[in-house]
Amino acid sequence: MPAWAQTAGQQSEQQEIDAENDRRREETELNGLRGILDPEQDEQSERGAREREGADGLRDTASPDTQGEDENTTGRGFGDRLDRDNIATSQQSRDQDTVDETEEEDPYAALGIRMGSFLLFPELMSETVYNDNIFLSSTSQEADWSLELRPSLRLQSDWNRHSLTGTLSGVRSYHDRFTTENEETFEAGATGRLDILSTTNLVAETNYSESFEDRSSTDFPDNAAERAKTRNRDALLEGNHTFNRVTLTLRGNISEEDFDDGTTDTGAIVNNDDRDYTERRLTGRVAYEFQPGVSAFFETSTNERDFAEPIDDDGTRNGSNGHDVQGGLSFKLTGKLTGEASAGYAIQKPDDASLKDVDGLIFNAGLEWLASGLTTVRLDASSEVAETTEIGSAGNIVRAVVVSVEHRPRQHMLLGASIGYEIETSAGSDEEDKEWVIGLTGEYNLSRSVALMLGYEHLESFSSEPGGDYAVDEVRMGLRLRR
Repeated sequence: MPAWAQTAGQQSEQQEIDAENDRRREETELNGLRGILDPEQDEQSERGAREREGADGLRDTASPDTQGEDENTTGRGFGDRLDRDNIATSQQSRDQDTVDETEEEDPYAALGIRMGSFLLFPELMSETVYNDNIFLSSTSQEADWSLELRPSLRLQSDWNRHSLTGTLSGVRSYHDRFTTENEETFEAGATGRLDILSTTNLVAETNYSESFEDRSSTDFPDNAAERAKTRNRDALLEGNHTFNRVTLTLRGNISEEDFDDGTTDTGAIVNNDDRDYTERRLTGRVAYEFQPGVSAFFETSTNERDFAEPIDDDGTRNGSNGHDVQGGLSFKLTGKLTGEASAGYAIQKPDDASLKDVDGLIFNAGLEWLASGLTTVRLDASSEVAETTEIGSAGNIVRAVVVSVEHRPRQHMLLGASIGYEIETSAGSDEEDKEWVIGLTGEYNLSRSVALMLGYEHLESFSSEPGGDYAVDEVRMGLRLRR
């Protein structure tokens, strides 16, 4: 063999030996690191080693004469980065597994009934209710027992893209002594989401409900013998688009509130047509995600409220328009904190120039904190400018906040406690109503389909109007059936 050929062969053999030694040294170092971080990384490391061998072979074939100490060092650096990526990916996977275990599906959650690409969730609640002050009186309390039935259906799509949800629910109650307080509530709704792009979607929602006016309402007629029936209709259309870290939202909705006429104790008609109105609202929002899972947002909205009867029974011109601005933070920290909180300012200007504007600070929140795998804490807050037909007032600002805790001492048991506060301030008058509510709940699951329910609520209401204070205690015991 020529001398020049022997030299090339020896060089090639020496290069192969050096490369093999380098690979063995790298594998030894990575095995030590792997043993510390994750003993289950052997297969990924071997795959990474094979990829490095292919890369080394490619470099040898492409430029055998340029291999040197610098390129071998570069090769080892690439291999190190590759394995670090594998280790990081595995660590992320283990973290996600930990989150999944923490948020493991409730073994007593409803499974639903498969209907093609939809899931149907039927449910029926049957409760016995005791109320010690059913007419919310401050002087002559009347107690009563009732049986309440609460059927509901929810149809949920099971698609990879888009979504569609339909709901149907109602309440039917039968009182022992005072049948005028029987409930006949009906509600139906549908929500759909169209995923146009991965960063763009449209959301549409519509709802319809029928119920009886609550006796605690500020506008409830003092001389009414029965509660008036009310109907609510609303529709919403929303568009969302995200680019980089910015999300833009534009939302429009329209809602209608309709009251039936009532009767007094003497049989006279109580006209409620002057309380019927339609609200149109347009809302825009800009949100910026300044760190993963945490976004800051700014939101503004404008509204217009038109009444079916432009002139009230007392001669006041009905209707108003207003706007509000608010800013806050939203959280999507899986397993920790989710929801959003905001604060701002709202103003509602009545069409009647003799009435005072309704304005003030507002705050809204819907936060859920997973304190542990067994305990969840929620904060719910809301503010709204509510219409009123009270003489001399254009509306009320209603602010409410509720803090609730749920704890699961056993997998089949769920205990809850809550405390809430609400204040309603009337514009143009000194009237102010306050409420404190304390609640306790318990749920005992016999199976996925059957659960025993227990609840207690104490409410105290204070009013600036004489004789407006009252307290109520209510106890509920029932059975829930679902699929």
